[in-house]
Amino acid sequence: MSQSNENLRLKILKTDFVKLRVSVKELVQEIRLHTGSQSELDDISSLVRLKNSQLHKQIEELQKLYYELDQGEEKRLISKEIEEWKEQVCDDHHTFRNVLLAAQLAVTQRNKNELFGLDSEDSTKDSEGGTLKHREKMSREIMMKKSAELTDDLLMVTRMIKDNTEKSTRTLDKLVESSQMVTSTQEELKTMGSVIGQAKKILNKYGRRENTDK
Repeated sequence: MSQSNENLRLKILKTDFVKLRVSVKELVQEIRLHTGSQSELDDISSLVRLKNSQLHKQIEELQKLYYELDQGEEKRLISKEIEEWKEQVCDDHHTFRNVLLAAQLAVTQRNKNELFGLDSEDSTKDSEGGTLKHREKMSREIMMKKSAELTDDLLMVTRMIKDNTEKSTRTLDKLVESSQMVTSTQEELKTMGSVIGQAKKILNKYGRRENTDK
């Protein structure tokens, strides 16, 4: 691959990586300010996970470029960039999980408030008597339905916490494995260089002996 093609490929990878990170941050902020339903929250979370998957693919492409380069300053810089990208993606994912958990708990709390009639509407004062408005008593059937929905929401939050923990563990394992591969390749290249150097000394030694014999 020519130098110009390598530079162009690296530039495209960096640009796409930055765009994806900005998109993730915007979605996380949207989750942080979310006041809607659990279903809407799930849709936003799915988009974040999709962007995170694309970010990991960008890192993989940068690693491919690293392996295609000859030893030199540029390869060293790309190796450093790979590690920085991994740390950034890991940090973003950690922030996403914390914000998502807080948003899920907020949704659950809103459902709980609605169940027990603690919405802000109940604090609105009556224009004549200055007393608090009370919404009509929910029927037993509606109460049971709301209670079931609240239980489902709590179970969903529990499952999400478990899934996020497992995904985080797999992500960290993958990052550690990738880092070890880069380190192993660098050590192999150093060993090969040492062997080549020794072989060169032996060839030079025998070359001088041959000239002496003549």
